[in-house]
Amino acid sequence: MRAIDPPVRGACVVLTLALAAGCAPGPAADPAPEADNPFVGAWSLASWESRSADGEVTLPYEGNPAGQIAYTADGRMSAQLMQVGREFPDAAEATGAEMSQAILGGFFSYYGDYSIDMEAGVVTHHVEGALLPSWVGSDRPRSFTFDGPDRLILSTEPDPARGGGAIGTLVWERVAGR
Repeated sequence: MRAIDPPVRGACVVLTLALAAGCAPGPAADPAPEADNPFVGAWSLASWESRSADGEVTLPYEGNPAGQIAYTADGRMSAQLMQVGREFPDAAEATGAEMSQAILGGFFSYYGDYSIDMEAGVVTHHVEGALLPSWVGSDRPRSFTFDGPDRLILSTEPDPARGGGAIGTLVWERVAGR
């Protein structure tokens, strides 16, 4: 058995004292208590549409998306979205730009903490890591509604990067939890 180095031992003592005092590290904002938190679980993407300010509807990922979003009882979340059936070039013949587009053009993911404002109907994803560096450290509020206990509808804020202020609506179906 290896002895713990003094600096590490000191950190362990501080962490132990913090845990004993009820100061355990945790999410940036408290989600709803577990019994009252309808988000907890894993959800599969059922549909995704983007609606521009002038009402034009587009279907991201060529209308063939797949994805999963997961919320834990202790306030963590992660989301992955991808285009099903995306074409992938022959690695021996593709340029770096073609490979990057094939890999990144049809996939997106991020993770972090989340908080819920049940009265306002908003869940906010506090992004710690994301495929897009500009998302890291940002808050991503989503309006939400539930259609029964196993269907979650999230709507994004207007996004200038998607058609001049388009709003994304993602419908999720529960696959695990609760």
